[in-house]
Amino acid sequence: MTPPKPTHAIVYYSLTGHTDQLAHRLASSLNADVFSISVARYERGFLGYIRAGFDSLTGRLPATEPIPDLSGYDGVSIGAPIWTSYPASPLRAYLAQKPRLPKTVGCFLTCGAPSPNQKAFGMVERLLGRKIVAQMIIPNALDDASVTTRLTQYCSAVHAASGSQATL
Repeated sequence: MTPPKPTHAIVYYSLTGHTDQLAHRLASSLNADVFSISVARYERGFLGYIRAGFDSLTGRLPATEPIPDLSGYDGVSIGAPIWTSYPASPLRAYLAQKPRLPKTVGCFLTCGAPSPNQKAFGMVERLLGRKIVAQMIIPNALDDASVTTRLTQYCSAVHAASGSQATL
């Protein structure tokens, strides 16, 4: 039997792989297509981290590879790590391009330490020009059971907003 066509998309940026793992776990739960934001400027290693931190502090938005038009999906989840209290610069750069997105947009963020996440979610909403329907923060050190609980809550909120089926 062929799996149903995905009605949800996930767009994310990950430098270290933590957000990437979460994006794919979420995609499995939402039966979603996954699109990674690519930024050549932030290659792994010391220099990439220095550039990323500097750009985040100064508000510089890096060039990103194009992501297809996602307006045909019922919903989209966008995700990134939190850098200097804000979503990573590549996600901000993507949103600053004013991509065509469906009405239902959720946001998931990862962080290395407790961070003022409402400031980060507020920036996402300002860049989108509207409220997000679901939000999730996942600290890197969070245990798997807690991650699963948060994923379930997030998927339920996305499901309620878009009418798509989410399973864990």
